[in-house]
Amino acid sequence: MEMTMAQIVSADEAVRRIPDGATVLVVPTPAEEVYPAFHRVFAATGSPKDLTFVWAAGLGPFSMERKGMNHFAYPGMVKRFIAGHIGLNHEVVKMIFLNQVEAYNLPQGVLCQLYREIAAGRSGVITRVGLGTFVDPRLEGGKLNERTRACEDLVEVMQVDGHDMLRYKPFRPQVGLIRGTTADPEGNITLEDEALCMENFEAAMAVANSGGIVIAQVERLSDKPALPHAVRIPGVFVHYIVVASSRQAHPHTLFAEHDPSYTGEVRTDLDRELVPMPLNAEKVICRRVAMELGAARLINLGVGIPTSVASVAHEEGILNRLVLNTEVGVLGGLPQSGKNFGPAKNPSAFISQTAMFDFYDGGGLDLSCVGMAQVDQEGNVNVSKIGYRIIGCGGFINITQSTKNVIFAGEFTAAGAQIEVKDGALRILTDGKVRKFVDQVEQITFSGKVSRREGQQVLFVTERCVFKLVPEGLLLTEIAPGIDLEKDILGQMGFRPLIAPDLKPMDARIFQEPPMNCFRATA
Repeated sequence: MEMTMAQIVSADEAVRRIPDGATVLVVPTPAEEVYPAFHRVFAATGSPKDLTFVWAAGLGPFSMERKGMNHFAYPGMVKRFIAGHIGLNHEVVKMIFLNQVEAYNLPQGVLCQLYREIAAGRSGVITRVGLGTFVDPRLEGGKLNERTRACEDLVEVMQVDGHDMLRYKPFRPQVGLIRGTTADPEGNITLEDEALCMENFEAAMAVANSGGIVIAQVERLSDKPALPHAVRIPGVFVHYIVVASSRQAHPHTLFAEHDPSYTGEVRTDLDRELVPMPLNAEKVICRRVAMELGAARLINLGVGIPTSVASVAHEEGILNRLVLNTEVGVLGGLPQSGKNFGPAKNPSAFISQTAMFDFYDGGGLDLSCVGMAQVDQEGNVNVSKIGYRIIGCGGFINITQSTKNVIFAGEFTAAGAQIEVKDGALRILTDGKVRKFVDQVEQITFSGKVSRREGQQVLFVTERCVFKLVPEGLLLTEIAPGIDLEKDILGQMGFRPLIAPDLKPMDARIFQEPPMNCFRATA
């Protein structure tokens, strides 16, 4: 079969066409046919070397295993990483920690949007996203290690109508790595068996308009033209096509080879997926968050404990009136948790990650609930760097800065806490070894100062208490039954919060076995 546009090549042949020193845009989907070829070719020939890899979302494998972005973590082959999230790739983190590579962390949504601006030849992304956080050049500029401190700034502060804004500078990419399901004879690519849409189109156009080459991994070839409305990446933007040799090289995620409920090919029974949670500290947190849903409809739930809010919403009979979504471009259905975070079972629609962040940045979400690793007295939150662990901000900055109602949810302390919910009260059997509420966060991923200025409604929900962000700082508003204020809360904090004069107990229904039934009137 002859392709009129793109050439069909092997993964190694495609990588051999990449020049030394190239900037490579990677759309982070499991392209396990193309990614391994980079080091294979580099080891055999010494090229391509000194590459800059750019990606937005995180892609496994939660270890040092050579999968996902770990395929690119080789000294000499890589000169620089510019990423939205890196904590899932331990080989990448190790290189950054050892100063073996230059490294920047920028907001996930901004990177996706930057591809579109590069494609259009515009002057970058000008946005309020990132103000007051570690990506602000007045703080750290998103630079992740000492080797990068002397490197150029990728972000600058500018004034627009008398207000501070950040400009994320454009660059010229020479290579794009994208993924799809089927390539037709003209190189048009469809995504019918993909769990995500991602920013494939925007990345391909950015590279093509920059005079670079776009390499697409697909599952199969077709000898018939694709239906025009089904084409998600036009063949005019594609130069080389690599056909995956197996399903294992082209899985839905690195941990789920193929799940037809991710694509909408089949619909799964969510009643079987969402069994009631046991009554424990995590459920207490999720129930208290669920009580804030009210009239909210469009909701983003972050990774970790926030994901389980969906289970409580199902138990309370309100999940069917919520439209859950994930920043990678999935609307509706049940977002997956843990290692498979990103796709959703029974999704109702896919849009590009770029478009999803446009929607978020414009205030489209009614409510977002995300995790928290550290919180300080100013209401700053850190999720991006804990000690030597470099994690990255992912979509956290976009989501938390752009949503009017934000809930940070997580356990009050970390590392080894043992907590019992019994007889309608909470008992701390063993407290965690690590404080989450600290005098000063190690890195600002969410700025309490900017949030207060913008008038956001912000809550911090834990199993033992609730705080509200007010102009003066953190205000303790609720306390769990069975909890001692001095011993279990104030004694486990690095600062003394404001305490509401009408400090009240958390709703008693949260700590009892039956469903809360607090949405009966609105469900």
